[in-house]
Amino acid sequence: MIDLKRALILFFLLSGLLVCADALAAAPEFYVSLSPVKHGAVLPEDAVMVSQVGKKYYLFLPGAGDLNEARVWFDQSLAAEIDGVAVENGGRTAALVPDGTFRLRLGKKTYTVNCMQGSAIYAVFVRSASGSMKKIDATKTYKETGFLKVLRPDGSAAYDGALDHVKLRGNTSAQFNKKGYALKLSVKADLMGMGRAKKYAIISNARDHALIRNEIVFAMAQRAGLACTPGCEQADVYLNHVYNGTYVLQETVEVGKDRVDIDDLEKATEAVNDMPLSSYPRMGPLKATAGQAKYFDIPNDPEDITGGYLIEYENWLVRYKDEPSAFTTKKKKAIMLKAPEYASAAQIAYISALVQSYENAIFSPDGVDPDTGKHYTDIMDLDSLVLKYMLEEISKNCDGNQSSQYYYKPRDAVSTKLFAGPAWDYDTTFGDFARTSTRKLLDPEGLYLTTRNGSNYWWPQVYAKEDFVKGVRARWQDTYLPILRILSGLDTDETGGLLSVREYAARIEKSARMNFTLWPMRQSSENIASTGKTFAKNIDYLEDFITKRMAYLDGLWGEGNGQ
Repeated sequence: MIDLKRALILFFLLSGLLVCADALAAAPEFYVSLSPVKHGAVLPEDAVMVSQVGKKYYLFLPGAGDLNEARVWFDQSLAAEIDGVAVENGGRTAALVPDGTFRLRLGKKTYTVNCMQGSAIYAVFVRSASGSMKKIDATKTYKETGFLKVLRPDGSAAYDGALDHVKLRGNTSAQFNKKGYALKLSVKADLMGMGRAKKYAIISNARDHALIRNEIVFAMAQRAGLACTPGCEQADVYLNHVYNGTYVLQETVEVGKDRVDIDDLEKATEAVNDMPLSSYPRMGPLKATAGQAKYFDIPNDPEDITGGYLIEYENWLVRYKDEPSAFTTKKKKAIMLKAPEYASAAQIAYISALVQSYENAIFSPDGVDPDTGKHYTDIMDLDSLVLKYMLEEISKNCDGNQSSQYYYKPRDAVSTKLFAGPAWDYDTTFGDFARTSTRKLLDPEGLYLTTRNGSNYWWPQVYAKEDFVKGVRARWQDTYLPILRILSGLDTDETGGLLSVREYAARIEKSARMNFTLWPMRQSSENIASTGKTFAKNIDYLEDFITKRMAYLDGLWGEGNGQ
């Protein structure tokens, strides 16, 4: 009797669950496109599917589209109505009103759909060949072909064609629910008026609840004159017709005429060898080992191997294993070769010797490498070093000593020196992220990069040099102070090239509402920062942090303070 009673209870419980599951059925396969298309066309690349968020249904439309061109797409075997008016597949509808609702009947089911439209920013539509992001999201090594459509804010197409591949990108960010992706186009294209290229990235900014930190730090770098700073634009992103939030569409850090404009040493090496460079045997330790390198046993080198090189400094030695060519300095800093990606023995020897000499010099009290007799400013361009350090320190970048620190070396005919830059990865800046051990990041006062000496970091050693600090003070007065005054709203940029924090925020406000409807603000357990529970509060926090940081640094680096 007891078993029968339990079975009946279980039956009714399961029945209840089944009813509940049916009530929360998946979002209807009902799409809306806003770009002009021919009537009766197949589903357009920029068609947006109704999304389910919790128990509600939403239509998240891009601001880069004309509601007068709204057309609906669905299974033609089903009858469809919007607010009681029949619609046909591929036909127009005038029933969509931003911030309004409409009743959608599709077949035998009826849905109440909330309609939202984003800001007048870019819209990026990615369609993978499989129609799913599941395999792509599972690992960074998996690539999938597909299609891409990019709309400018006015609705015109910047790109509408094939993708060589789409893949997961990022290190820590690859673990977030809102993921970022690397895109490689099938042909070079100028998506943002900044030059033609194949490679771009869509950055999720999952930790940045103001959504504009990457944008404003890149704007700072460009205004300061830090060479090769990537261009970027805010964008609403759709994956396989499903809205996935507000991102930054961004140029990648790579060698190219409109990117890091140095000679393509890898291309020159390919020209003097018979086989693909990656097919030659790999040499050296696969695990980061101080003073050693991994490279490829490539038989022939071009005549000039002095450039160009694009390298990335990483304090996290575990990332050494992910790169084809890399070396580890004597202070145990992993240096990855982004170009040439497949380096020969001679090439890795050349660039590692130059970087090691720089490290030797900055760790020397007089700034001179005891092995070569060269001063660190004979090895590294001082102005780019100053500009890059200040960008990291002003923004209080938690990764400034850790990761995503780029340097490049042109061939000797252009310069015999290394250069700091380009800028990259600033979503956790200006007090946005800290752990208990790094809570100083949340204080707009105080230096951060230069006070962390525990792991042989490079920036503290550089800041200990008198000539470097002199350069910092000069660049504060003539470059970064005016930039921060504009960002904080105290001054206005007459050219319109740089905006205040509030102006950057206003440009994406509608898109931010959509983003946080899909991705509600949640504080991760590892982050002790408290930046606000709404988009508006986050913008207040960011502006306040920048204003207070500016005041502190002006007291430290400004006129009459130790010059």
